[in-house]
Amino acid sequence: MLRWATVQLCDAGIVPCMLIHDGILFEESDPEKIEYAREIMLKTGRDVCDGFEIGVDVDQMLIGGARYRDKRPMAQKMWDTIMSALEAAGALPKRA
Repeated sequence: MLRWATVQLCDAGIVPCMLIHDGILFEESDPEKIEYAREIMLKTGRDVCDGFEIGVDVDQMLIGGARYRDKRPMAQKMWDTIMSALEAAGALPKRA
């Protein structure tokens, strides 16, 4: 389903950056294109699942240089552990 949605998106001129497990990463700021991509993905889900609708949502919109942050507590803990190890090794400056 994800790959078929990707083909449909590319045909519509909305080229994804990457497929991520059950999601698609876009580099897009036009709200109309984002909504159109969502509609394409919804339609693809209905086509593949014989009319059953698979939910499609926007997880994060990264604006102004923001970076992706995994919202899961374990992922945040892992990120903090990695950053602390890099600081301890002198690869990053100490956080204030």
